[in-house]
Order: sequence, then structure tokens, then C-alpha cells
Amino acid sequence: RYANKDYLTLEDFHLFLEGEQGLAGLTSDKVMELIEKYEPAPEARKNRQMLIDGFTRYLMSDECDLFDPSQRQVCQDMTQPLGHYFISTSHNTYLLEDQLKGPSSIDGYIRVLTCGCRCVKVDVWDGPEAPVVYHGNTLTTKVPFRDVVEAIATYAFDFSVYPVIIHLENHCSVKQQQVMASILKEVLGNHLYVHPLHTNTPLTDLSPDHLKYKFILKGKKLPREDLEEGEVSDEDEGGETKRNNNPRKVRLCRELSSLISLHRARFSDLNTAKTRQNVSEMCSLSESSAAKLAHACPEDLVNHNKRFLTRVFPNSSRVDSSNYNPQDFWNAGCQMVALNFQTPGQMMDVYEGRFRANGGCGYLLKPAVMREHISVFSAHSRDTIPGVAPQLLKIKVISGQCLPKPRGSTATKATIIDPYVVIQIFGIPADCIEAKTRTVSNDSSFPIFDESFEFHINLPELALVRFVVLDDEFIGDDFVGQCTIPFDCIQTGYRHVRLLSSMGEPMDMATLFVHVSISNRKGGGKPQWVKGKRTDKIQADIKPVGLRAADDLFKEASTVLVEAECEQSKVESAWSDLQDECGLEHTANMKQCLRVAISRYMATPDTSRLTIQEENGVPFLRSSRPGPLPSHLHRLQTAMEKVLLEIHHFLAHVENLRVSLESRLKPALAMYDTLENLLSYNGIKGKKANRAMENFAWNVRIIRGQLDRIVALKKKCRMAMEQVESTKVTLDSLNTRDRSPSVRERPRLTLANRHNTTDNLTTYGSLGRSPTTPSSECKPKSILKKSNSNLESSSAGYVNEEYRVSPSTSSTLIADEDDANELLKPQILHSFSYTPGFSYEQNTAL
Repeated sequence: RYANKDYLTLEDFHLFLEGEQGLAGLTSDKVMELIEKYEPAPEARKNRQMLIDGFTRYLMSDECDLFDPSQRQVCQDMTQPLGHYFISTSHNTYLLEDQLKGPSSIDGYIRVLTCGCRCVKVDVWDGPEAPVVYHGNTLTTKVPFRDVVEAIATYAFDFSVYPVIIHLENHCSVKQQQVMASILKEVLGNHLYVHPLHTNTPLTDLSPDHLKYKFILKGKKLPREDLEEGEVSDEDEGGETKRNNNPRKVRLCRELSSLISLHRARFSDLNTAKTRQNVSEMCSLSESSAAKLAHACPEDLVNHNKRFLTRVFPNSSRVDSSNYNPQDFWNAGCQMVALNFQTPGQMMDVYEGRFRANGGCGYLLKPAVMREHISVFSAHSRDTIPGVAPQLLKIKVISGQCLPKPRGSTATKATIIDPYVVIQIFGIPADCIEAKTRTVSNDSSFPIFDESFEFHINLPELALVRFVVLDDEFIGDDFVGQCTIPFDCIQTGYRHVRLLSSMGEPMDMATLFVHVSISNRKGGGKPQWVKGKRTDKIQADIKPVGLRAADDLFKEASTVLVEAECEQSKVESAWSDLQDECGLEHTANMKQCLRVAISRYMATPDTSRLTIQEENGVPFLRSSRPGPLPSHLHRLQTAMEKVLLEIHHFLAHVENLRVSLESRLKPALAMYDTLENLLSYNGIKGKKANRAMENFAWNVRIIRGQLDRIVALKKKCRMAMEQVESTKVTLDSLNTRDRSPSVRERPRLTLANRHNTTDNLTTYGSLGRSPTTPSSECKPKSILKKSNSNLESSSAGYVNEEYRVSPSTSSTLIADEDDANELLKPQILHSFSYTPGFSYEQNTAL
């Protein structure tokens, strides 16, 4: 599709990278670096070309992984308050197996800390001489408290430099509590953070960046610091605390209490009205019950509501019994959702997939709608979230590579499996869905699925995409491998999904080959068309508050909102018209549209030269063809000029729109702090006051969403202009080629007529591969099996029907050297339309 020959030139490869893989800002030098890195043939590198083996090596590389490489490092803003982040949290960290009689070990802490977990659980009980850690009132083994603290101190910052929260569940006597305090101060030293008593800044307002290399203790605290001892409620999760309203009390000494900085009942981000509302919706509780739970640790929330949490994907494989869907609590805004890391399964896959982002550092920014002071987000919303544009995710599952037998398969099971792929979307309830491919029978090496799916994502920042490969069996489908990736970490284009085992370990060479496209990647909101005679009129989706000062403020903002919406609609409409004219999907970028336009221009006999010419500051594609253009080219040229003009106009006015919207947003944010008093002063109370507050928050989110949209569209438009400018290099190379009628009339090389030459067969004989192909049984070039883009639809005429071979017999014919000349007679073999600049061997396996 991009070369129509047996190799890619530097320009062809550049076009593929920008047009298909979505890479921006590429230079010829960068493209050449990729050719030098992945092309094994020296002569091809010398001639700035990439053959099929080099191209396959590139597609199999980490650069073409579905997971965005930029997310392998910390890339989010780490200077925001702690309450703005999801934190990776482990439950019963010390356990290696089950919670009744399994072993306790420091290895549990080492494992989770080196995986990026930032909150660990320590259940401390009285030992013979010193405190010990184990699951109380069970048969689990015990480990000394000192050993646990030393392990945490040793491995805490090997993988992530951000603060580690040590959750102390204290069941010790006062005497051994004093020993605990002494051990903590001795081992953790200056890295132990103790929040100052007399400060106006709460701990949760400090940032992860501010608390680098620090340990924060979380647990029960005395109500007054001047007390030597005092009573606090017991924290035993299996004890009386959960069973009645009179929890058992335990003594707490001042030495330990003074080290606690994070009181379990004072999570600021869980003590908001919005969180109570989300908890109430999620768990089917009353507002008062939700308010009590909101004061508790999210771990308590998980344990309290287990019966509500097995409703998503009930038929999926590997639903473990000790872990529950963390997505439900992320949806509700819970910051620290603790899972048993020692228990593999679907929920642990989702958890690890979530925290792969941001370098796996254990801290992830919550979605913007959750971090805002004025929020209208609801955990169970099935409607479009105001200010957040739904996005369309298109996934084509092309093939699989080297899929192993399911782990634990018996010796009697066949070595070949019947695989199929399940795609699951985790997110808010409106986004949760799953789809699956057909089953490919008896093919575990290179199964071809070739199926496409579409998913509408309403809140991309919370969505996760999970690929699961299963072996189709009559009784229970066996798990083969999986990969879970946050939506924001997905790369578009042709990508590989690297599968993980049931234990979360990478599986050698086991991958899925997919194509992904995403439309409207960032943004917020749709225009609201007013019914009536004027169908082109747009109205801002602003709701009345009932307070004159507020309504006047939003009335002014609505004028700017309508103007911004009109400007965006013009650009997006022109862009859609160009994509339709080019016959492309609405996910196509400017480079892909230019590729189609150039190919159509060059297909006309009188076009000898194409150039990018700047007219009044706008770059246009111009042809040397004399006279009027054919109707199809005229429509294409008109659509191209229209979108470039709209983009140029939008870029010239977008900064003024942004400033105008921000000037309306600031007074609205200032008014919100006193809105409740203003409503009461004007006699608006009860349900009317609640509705007014909701409408006010809605309007603020609409303005913020419009700001997000114009910033995202500005970035998209600038990228489009850069792609137009970079096309000059491609056109310069294209214009130097021979465009004489005699050359144009000769058919181009295709794999069909290329394979009819016997020179290639005698070189490799039965090997069927080039010397650069890895000798491994799992040859990576099989990703292109049955997906040959070089074979034109018209190329069938180049080969005599009598000698056409089926895929099942082609390898036999290639292997038979003695009969090659007789079997592959090129009855209608045309001359080639090009002469390679060097001599190379063609891969006959294709």
C-alpha cells in the first residue's frame, strides 16, 4: 500500500510512520536511523531502503509495542496534592499464599515494592520478646517486625522514588508498641516523615514530588498529643469492629502515636460530598451510611461491600475469590484500593495494568473531572460527561504469534490449541463491554483472526483495554495469556500486544498483531443544534442557575462558547469532507489524505510535477497539469484547500478564544466558594438550592471542556500543517522520477510476477527464507501472513490461472527445486517498471 514494490524507500517509510503509525515531527535523519537500526541487509541500508525482513523487525520491536514507550518513564505532573492521585496499595502484603495457613515473609514486601506499590500493610501483634507480623487469629507463620521494616527500608526506592505509606495495623500491648516506635525510628531514620503538629497545610496537600524518598506511617492516632496513653478502636478486620456499634478499644502509647502522620479517619479526598454520593451510588447505601464509610480507609470500603462487586464480566476467566474489581472504587474516586498482590487473576491483571502508566511509579493522576474543586462526575453515569468528548476506539485483531499451551495442561492435551481473543473494556459502567473473535482451529503458531471491533469510550482517562487469549474447549476455556493497557497509553497504527502469563510474567515471543485507531483523542462536548428554520445555529449547553449574578456570568460565557464551537465545527466538518473525498475513515490524519491526493494526481497522464506552494501564508498542493482538472481531482483539490484554509483561520484565532474563555471561568470559580451563602440570602433553599449548585457545576465543566477541546484541536491543526510541510521532501523525490508515458504504461512489480522468477528459488531452495531471517521456529515475518499489501487486485492477471497455487501448496512448490522451472512458467510475465539500485535476494517465503 505504501510502496507497491518489494522494498520501502526512505520516503515510503517516512510516509508509513507519519500516516499510519501517527508519529509526528519526524525528520529524514530520524527515519534513516530506524532503517539503520532494523534493516539487516548492508546494501539496502546503503541505498536508504528497507526490505521485508527489516520492516518486520521494526514491527516486532519495542517501538511498535501497543503500550506507549513514553509511559515507561514518569511523565505526569507529580507536584499536585497527594489527594489527586490513585496510589498502588497492597493488602496483607506479608502473605505469600492464602490468608488462613500460608507463610508470612519479607519476600512479599520485596515483590510488591519492586513492582511500584507505594502502600504496604503491616499487621503487628505481640511476640515473645518483640513484635511480630502475621495474619492475626489464623495459622499463618510469623515474621519479626524488625525484619519487615528493614526489608521495606532496603527495597522501597529501588524502583520508585516517591513516598511509601506504611499502614500499621496495631494490635500490640503498650510495651511492645514502644519497641515498634524505637525500631521505626532506628531503621527508617531521616527518611521517616512526621507531619508537623502546628501547621495549616494538611499532609494530603503535599505532593509526591515534595515527599520523595520519605516513609509515611498510617494508622490510629491519639486525639491529643499531650497524653502519654489513650484508647483507640481496634483495627482487626475480622474482629468486633465490623460486627457491632461498640468496637473493642485498645491502648495506644504516645511514642507510636507521635510517628503517625496519616490518620485512617482523615483522608481529605474521601471526605467530600461528591465521594459520599459516588460511594452511595456504587454500594446501594444511604447517604448517611456512605458518609460513615467515606471516613474509613478504602480498604474497609472494599471489605464492607464485597457482595456488590462481582457484577462486571461475570463470565470471564480467572475471576479470583479474594480480589474484587478495583475499577468500581476508582470510579467512585477512592484513592487507595488495596488488593492481594499474592493472588493472581483477572482483577490483579486490571490493577497491574492500571499502574503500568506513568513509569509504574505507583502514583497516577486521577481524571480531571475528579480533581476539580467543582465536579459533576457521577460514578454510575451512563450519559456523556459534560466537557469530555466520547472517543471511538477501533481495534482490528489481525493475527497471533507463538501462542503456548495453557499453563498446567496435562500431557494428553494436544500441542496445538484452538485460540480466540477476548477484548474487554474496563471503566465507568457506560464503557464496560467485551467482544471476542472467532476461534481459529488447530493453529497456535500463527493464527489469523482478521476481525475488527469498535468501542465508544465516554471517560478515556479511566478506561482500560484488556486482551485475553483463550483456548476454546468443550468444558471451560483455558487461559493462554493476557495484556491490560490504560486507554491513554495506547499507540495507534500497526502494533504488537505482548502477552503475559497468569502470574503476570512476560511470555517469550507470544504476541497479538493488531491495528488501532482512535478518533477525537482529546476534547469535550458536542454542539447542540437548535431546532427551527435556521439549522446552522448552535447553542451552548448552559443551564440556568436561578441566581441573577451567576446567570449573567454564564450568559456572557455562552457567547464565547458558541463562537468557539462554530470555529471547531468548521474545521472538523472540512476535515471530515476531505476524509470522505479521499475514501478514508474519519480517523485518518493529514498525511494519509495527502498520500491519497498525490497518488491520484500522479495517476493522470498530464501531471509531471507536484509542489507545495504557500499562498497568503497557507500551503497548498499544486499540480503542473495544464488546463482544468478532471471532476474527481477538482473535488479533491477543493476539499483539501477548504480544510487548510479553515485550519489556518482557526490557528489565527484560537489564542483569543482561549483567553476569552479563561476570563469567564475565573470569576465563576471565585463565585462558587460563596454560592451556597448567596443562594440562601436570595431565598433559594432545599432541593432548589441543590439543583442550582448542580447546574452551576455543570456550566463550569462545559467551559473547562471547551477549553480542553480548543487546546487539543490546536495541537491537531499544528500537526497537520507540519505534515503538509514535511510532504515537500516526498514531492521532491517523486518529481525526479521518470514520468514518461513508456514508463507509466509498464505494470509495476507485484509479488505475483516476482515469484514467477526462478532465480530466487535456486538461491534458497527448500529453506524458504532469506539469510537474515531468524532460525527460530517462530519466524516473526509470519505477522504478514495472509495480509500481503503488496499484491494488487489486478495482479492476478499476471499469472496464468493454470499455474496458480493455493497457500496450502505454495511451500511445497517452492521447496521442489528440480521441478521449479516446469511448475512456475510465467505465461503472461510482464516486464518490470523499475530497476533496483543494487542486487538483493528476494524472500521467497512470502
